[in-house]
Amino acid sequence: LGARRPPRQLTAALLAADGAVASEETGSAEGDPLKPPEGASAGPEPESADTKGPPQTGSTPTRRCALCNCGDWSPHGQRELQRFEPAPEWPERLAGHETPEGPGQPPPEPAGDDLAQIGFSDRVTPVQLFEPTGHCWVHRWCAAWSAGVGQEAAGLAGVDRAVFSGISQKCEHCRRMGATIPCRAAGCPRLYHFPCAAASGCFQSMKTLRLLCPQHVAEAVQMEDARCSVCDGPGDLRDLVFC
Repeated sequence: LGARRPPRQLTAALLAADGAVASEETGSAEGDPLKPPEGASAGPEPESADTKGPPQTGSTPTRRCALCNCGDWSPHGQRELQRFEPAPEWPERLAGHETPEGPGQPPPEPAGDDLAQIGFSDRVTPVQLFEPTGHCWVHRWCAAWSAGVGQEAAGLAGVDRAVFSGISQKCEHCRRMGATIPCRAAGCPRLYHFPCAAASGCFQSMKTLRLLCPQHVAEAVQMEDARCSVCDGPGDLRDLVFC
């Protein structure tokens, strides 16, 4: 069995798994796991997605994920940043949260994409995370793993509601807001950001997009993809993504 991996190496393993999952998504382009399904309403704008590496010094400020607060490019495996459509009534709901001074400034940009900078402080507001139209920017994996988000013909649905919920939900690992990925054990209240899940030792099923927190990781043996395809053993589920 493999040895304990630091968070950045865990992320590399998650990225390797992205290709297998993305190839099964409806409308995905074969051989290009970062390309969203054709006709999806939640696809990223062409000028916004930069998955080749960190922005160069002097580049314009990047958009940031409304859940993890990382930019277009992140080393933690969240995949591409996408612009998601609002529900029909969403702009009206957001209007009630505007301040007298108007839409408010975006949340402060973190010093880097280190795990210590994930999420938001208690002071973040809806108008800081949503565009005036109700659209929001979220990484593909941050959205897909969130509670209440589902895959529809046009793309992921319910992302705007997940962002709204995350404003008041604290991550079990980093203790900052924006956590929307729940432990799937019955009765467990723990929530995580996508990057924090691997760092904290959660088990993540890449086939079902279901997560188990470290306290309930033993339940992962019941999942099909919890066993190594080579040795057929689960290994130490708190330390490994793959055997």
